[in-house]
Amino acid sequence: MKLIPNWKEVLTGSWSVLFIIAGLISLAGFFFALVTAEQLGWNPVWFATAAASFQALALPARLLLQAGLRRFREDTSGAVSRRGVGVIAGSAIALSSAVGFVGQWEGLRTEAYRDIVGVWTVCYGETKGVQPGDSYTKAECDRMLAEEVASYEAQLDRCLTATVPVGMKIALVSWTYNVGPGAACRSTLVRKANAGDLVGACHELPRWNRAGGRVIRGLTNRRASERTMCLKSLEAAA
Repeated sequence: MKLIPNWKEVLTGSWSVLFIIAGLISLAGFFFALVTAEQLGWNPVWFATAAASFQALALPARLLLQAGLRRFREDTSGAVSRRGVGVIAGSAIALSSAVGFVGQWEGLRTEAYRDIVGVWTVCYGETKGVQPGDSYTKAECDRMLAEEVASYEAQLDRCLTATVPVGMKIALVSWTYNVGPGAACRSTLVRKANAGDLVGACHELPRWNRAGGRVIRGLTNRRASERTMCLKSLEAAA
């Protein structure tokens, strides 16, 4: 196999390659922020060194990732829609924030269990295809949650046509992850947002605090936190 004469220029100039590398570095930094040396079975010194290195690289990687994303969205040669990549899924920082926000409310359980309404659940509230006896590691659950957050954002974007701040989007994706995209897209909340009443949409969140017909304190607290994030992001954007 013969390499082309300018292979280095082609490789280093390819935004898609840099985009992937930056994404991997950002995810690595996020991973080291979630685990401990004991969980990995690593020597604490080696763990601290690796964590510090990836955290130091995370910021420039995220900046590169965002720059690459802008070029990806501007590149129309492949007929890529601007709405093809969501606000959260398109930013390593926003994705990390969304995963952390959703994860704290869902809670982590690595063994399959029945939730409050009897549905088999595992990890951070994952229900799709879960069977009794299923078991996952924390790393697998974290990866699953990141994929699900991006997936739920994409499903919400099919009906949410309004442009909203990142914080509001994280709150709405958290809500959608909890209630399901079908219910979310049929809601008064989305109708208000699409009509331009973003504040009114935020205030709809507390209404979604029931499970099995009963008011659940945990859901009430979650909706209150989502509304707070929703409203604060609108204040900051204004």
